Amino acid sequence: MRGRSFVSGAIILMAAGFVVRILGFVYRIYLSNLIGAEGMGLFQLIFPVYSLIILTLTSGISIGVSKMTAGELALGHNINIRRITKCALFIVIGGGLAVSAAMYLNLDIIAELIIKDRRTYSSLLLLIPCIPVIAAVSALKGYFYGIQRVVPTAVSQIAEQVVKISLVILLAGYFVNTGLEYACAVAIAGMALGEIANLAVLAVVYNRRRKQELKGVSRAGFIRKRRIIIDLVKTAIPVSANRFVISIMSVVENLLIPWMLVAGGLDYTSSMETYGKLSGMALPLIFFPSMVTSSLATTLVPAISEAVSLKNFKSVNYRISKSIQITFIMGFIFTAVFLIYPEEIGGVIYRKEKIGDMLYMLSFSCVFVYLQQTLTGVLNGLGRQGELLRNTMIGSVIRIGFVYFLIPVYGIQSYVWGLITSFAVTAVINMFTINKITGMPPDFKNWILKPGLVGVVMVFTGKYFYNFFDIFVLAGWMKILLALVFDIFAGLFLMVLAGVLEKNEILKLASLKNNKR
Repeated sequence: MRGRSFVSGAIILMAAGFVVRILGFVYRIYLSNLIGAEGMGLFQLIFPVYSLIILTLTSGISIGVSKMTAGELALGHNINIRRITKCALFIVIGGGLAVSAAMYLNLDIIAELIIKDRRTYSSLLLLIPCIPVIAAVSALKGYFYGIQRVVPTAVSQIAEQVVKISLVILLAGYFVNTGLEYACAVAIAGMALGEIANLAVLAVVYNRRRKQELKGVSRAGFIRKRRIIIDLVKTAIPVSANRFVISIMSVVENLLIPWMLVAGGLDYTSSMETYGKLSGMALPLIFFPSMVTSSLATTLVPAISEAVSLKNFKSVNYRISKSIQITFIMGFIFTAVFLIYPEEIGGVIYRKEKIGDMLYMLSFSCVFVYLQQTLTGVLNGLGRQGELLRNTMIGSVIRIGFVYFLIPVYGIQSYVWGLITSFAVTAVINMFTINKITGMPPDFKNWILKPGLVGVVMVFTGKYFYNFFDIFVLAGWMKILLALVFDIFAGLFLMVLAGVLEKNEILKLASLKNNKR
């Protein structure tokens, strides 16, 4: 890979992801304390529709641009790189305008018949102008991922968060007094302006690079725009079809949860509060460490595509194996963290709401949630969207089954176990699929056994860190923060002692040692 390894690219995204997630938590903590669990539930109702529209429209093109750009760059056909991005922008902006028009014409149906809560109308209305902007962002991100320049996307994500948070902090306090509907609409408006800031940063960097890249470019391997559009669409359609089907099932799943809670005996307000605690408070905490695996998944697509283009299958297997190993390490470490400190973490971040029980149950999902993200990136990089769709649908059907049949009887905890079961089943099937495609044997010793034993040791020793800092009578948030930091570093140290992480690998991860793989 030119310039830097796929892992070091992932590390840059991780660093940006860490900043973005921290800013996002400041945002969520402020918002949740302002509008409460019911308001967070209402806010989360909008996201399945948001995902259905945005991810279906953008995910395929972003991956298509990334894969095609990486492939052309590996072959030395630099003349096609800008042409690929321009064609992608034409496709997604046109599609975004069409979707925005269709959404505007059917806004009442979406709010009243699909979401079944009229209070989401204003928020949905504010989403409409965002769609073409987010679509354009996805094409530019695909370009930067493809050329393995992840710093611009990292900076643009931070700019997006800063603008979004600033607007919400300035205005939400005023609008919350007029009702939850308007407070949620302000949050959506913040998202809209954040996406505009994201696009502005990427556009500026893209235009600056244009002059440099056009100097001395040969016409070797020149591809006509019509051919590029056809290839982009061929690559994008399977990915977007996957996202569409998955998003449809996610809409069904998420909209069913509050209504199945009502069917189980809760009133609608209480069901929205429970749903808000789970999806708007507990799950974001579980997904916080996934900045590592989501960054890996993002950089794996062009990395694997490049290696496949060069027929370097040894490199393909190395990158897949190393990414899976890192994912298991993160999964076991954070499973231990959430098992040890569920009440402390929940209490420090969301003081008004008790989510410790949910965090404890969700901790068992960490390994499978993070693994699923990495394996998704691997299958997309291998161009196996059909298998990915099939496997993901199996997981969605499992979750919907838990929602429909078990929530009315056993409550929200049955959905948590449904999440764990579905992610575990999907991860196992994806692993078998990758093994079948690549012939790469699973390394159970270094993937599962050693990291798992370290995780067990962390569970039994973790409370000692908290008790140690408790001796100094520090503030509650300081004790838990120090305990978490020491526990995570202790876990990483034990991974090194166990031979799961080696000195050479750490140097490669930090890009301090040349990594040609």
